[in-house]
Amino acid sequence: MEEVFNALTMAMTDRFGIALAAAFGWGVLSILLSPCHLSSIPLIVGYISAQETTTARRSAGLSLLFALGILITIALVGLVTAGFGRMMGDVGTWGNIVVAAVFLVIGLYLLDIVKLSWGGFAGATGGAGDGLEPCR
Repeated sequence: MEEVFNALTMAMTDRFGIALAAAFGWGVLSILLSPCHLSSIPLIVGYISAQETTTARRSAGLSLLFALGILITIALVGLVTAGFGRMMGDVGTWGNIVVAAVFLVIGLYLLDIVKLSWGGFAGATGGAGDGLEPCR
């Protein structure tokens, strides 16, 4: 596997077409080997197996749609991220410090060290007559 990674890395410095194919290969590998995406596989397997009329063709179709959905979502996130990067350019030292401070505060919040009130609105309680159904 290490040879594959090294070959893809070396191909990134080659001609444009080869570098583009290598970048695509890295992208596919990063999706396939990501623990975030691997953890969703049991969810789709459970969903497909819970269907009453599961055929091999239907299971393959649902799996293909699931995989395409993940790939399209990741591609869109990449395009948006690249677009914002182009718009912002180099944010400089102060921009990096601000982003680092935001990451630090959010990390402390996730560790329950810092308590933050995110607000919200009172209409999202799922009460009677507001059109929102509570989760069951």
